[in-house]
Formats: sequence, C-alpha cells, structure tokens
Amino acid sequence: MALTDSDKSQIENIVKKEIKSFMDSTQAHRIVVKAIQDELGSKKMDDKIIDLSTKVVVELFKTLWTRKGFWESAIKNVSR
Repeated sequence: MALTDSDKSQIENIVKKEIKSFMDSTQAHRIVVKAIQDELGSKKMDDKIIDLSTKVVVELFKTLWTRKGFWESAIKNVSR
C-alpha cells in the first residue's frame, strides 16, 4: 500500500515533533556547545557557538533522515 501525500505530511509532522521532543529532553545540544567551547577555550563567542551547534545538530538529523533506509529496517525489526 503506497503512502498518500497526506500520510507523508503526517509522518513528517510526527518526525519533527519527535526531534523537537528529543532535543528538549536530552543534553545533545548542550554537549555540542560544551565540546566547541572546550576546543575554543573562550566563553566570549557564546552566540556564535550556539548558532554553530544548532546547525551541527540540525545537519545531523537531516543526514539521519535522508539516510533512514540504512537504519529504519533495523529499528522496525527490533520493535517486532
């Protein structure tokens, strides 16, 4: 059974909510910020560090989404 555009839209909304929930409930963003701060050794560039960290995390999730074929079936097999 093929997915309709409506189904795809709903799935996309669910994924966005899950990513936001994950980002809000974990320390992933703060870990990236801390790693960059440790490397730079300067606290003066906080705004730039936060922007860069956000871009890194967003790019990570985009990459995971575009390559979901590699890990999607493994997750489905685990949940069965």
